[in-house]
Amino acid sequence: METDRELSFREELLEEIQQEILSLEGPALDEYLLALGMDPNDLLESFDAVFQDPEIAAKRRKFAAARQRSRESQAPLSASVLSFEPSKKREILAALTKRVDVTGDMTIAARNRRIESDDDLDSFLEACLRLGLIDESGKLKE
Repeated sequence: METDRELSFREELLEEIQQEILSLEGPALDEYLLALGMDPNDLLESFDAVFQDPEIAAKRRKFAAARQRSRESQAPLSASVLSFEPSKKREILAALTKRVDVTGDMTIAARNRRIESDDDLDSFLEACLRLGLIDESGKLKE
């Protein structure tokens, strides 16, 4: 355990080093750092990492959260819109088509505005559900 005198000496030494580093630039700073046993390039990389690590971690957390939401949204699909009777599914499609015609927010161009089979309809409704255009009960979301 450090005594008060040792702690004070350490603080003074660190203060002196900090003042010296702040007063130098360019090659003189590099020489001083090398004399202290520090590689200026390693210090620069460490400094950059201090800022990159939190940014990368935040992006990883965001990705993990999106992945989890994707997994959670996949589970209830079988018990949602896709399990409705075909007539109910066509009603939902009609409501979506009407909204598209009025708002122009979305197009059904990929299917040439046609749904030719029940599988096409399920695929389209599943996409709308995943995109958040409808909820699990088939109601349009605002």
